[in-house]
Amino acid sequence: MSSDFDEIKEKKLMSFVQEKYGLEVFTPGLDRTRELYRPFVQEAQKQKIKVTIIAGTNGKGQTAHTLGYFLKLAGKSYALWTSPHILSLRERFCFNGEDVSYSELELEFDNAHAELQRHKDLVISFYEFLFYVFLRLAFKRKCQHILLEVGLGGRLDAVNHFNADIACITSISRDHQAILGNRYDLILNEKIAVSRKGKMLYTQFHLQYLNELTEAYCKQHGVLWKPLPKEHPGNYFKQNQSLARALFNDLEPGEKRGSATRIPDFKGRREVMTFKGNTLIFIGAHNTDGVRSMIDLFRSESSASRPQQLLMSFSKRPDQEIEVMLKTIVGFFGKSAKLNVSFFEHPKATDESALLEVAGKFNKINKGMLDFVSDWKTYLSQAENQTILVCGSYYFVGEVQRFIISHS
Repeated sequence: MSSDFDEIKEKKLMSFVQEKYGLEVFTPGLDRTRELYRPFVQEAQKQKIKVTIIAGTNGKGQTAHTLGYFLKLAGKSYALWTSPHILSLRERFCFNGEDVSYSELELEFDNAHAELQRHKDLVISFYEFLFYVFLRLAFKRKCQHILLEVGLGGRLDAVNHFNADIACITSISRDHQAILGNRYDLILNEKIAVSRKGKMLYTQFHLQYLNELTEAYCKQHGVLWKPLPKEHPGNYFKQNQSLARALFNDLEPGEKRGSATRIPDFKGRREVMTFKGNTLIFIGAHNTDGVRSMIDLFRSESSASRPQQLLMSFSKRPDQEIEVMLKTIVGFFGKSAKLNVSFFEHPKATDESALLEVAGKFNKINKGMLDFVSDWKTYLSQAENQTILVCGSYYFVGEVQRFIISHS
């Protein structure tokens, strides 16, 4: 994927979408877009394409990609929609394990935009335009499966126009609380709405409270619920893989997943890159539960696999949440790794002054255990023979990867 990354083409594609459809912000409105997506929903039913919707706070992307990997091994064709992208906009348009080409995506952007000009009264967002493009590309390919990762929530997400043949919720955590609510029951209600009467819903919750709420909802709405056992405690990568296996077995009963001995690492999900003699591990642990899960993962493994340094930055979120994430990270890595906080340029990044204030406040209490790196590019260029964990915002992970590719 990184070998054919083109920064100029990326900027051209992104500028096209942002100039015509704005920045990527949550814009609920299923009634507003129902007629736009209706032909695709009807065509999926006509062609008997199996639709899977994957919701959850953390783990959606890895579960979706792993399911696609299993389908490919079994010789099944699929289209995978994910959001957000990490390095390349093309990641959102994945077909049988391959991202769409720049040339095809550019052409489809032009054609889709021209078609939308005929709907003069329809206003759609950045996300909704990209999803429209994805569907146009997917139905040209006549796939057997369509895998849809929810962008945010579920109930009001554009993917919920489709009636899922099978759905899952990977996890429930407090994230995007201003939109989804600050209680587990409120968050669950937003995500469980992707399930359908008479269809399967898979979950792998660790809290009995969530299982009780899910059971009550499914009984009331006629959803067929399958709670999975709590396997692989402390290793959320393996938990997501177990969930993907269950989905595959339900979608393709009797089919084998192929003879792969190891499931690959996917974009920003413990992906490894090298740069100037350094080994960089990328994990998009972007909220409090994501950070805890990341630490549980390292705790479950040999100490030899742990990084020597951390480079982290965060998307916009409350200062208190950033403080909790930093406290959790320092509590585990503080005695064994050098911890660096930095700022990156992005519309969704936490403001530099806010990060400085949080880091300074944290250091007063924790005796200067954090270093604030004002220029992470220089820091990476000067590091020598280090294993560096890059974590926090997926957008930060993408910025670091773009820099590495352009300077390698």
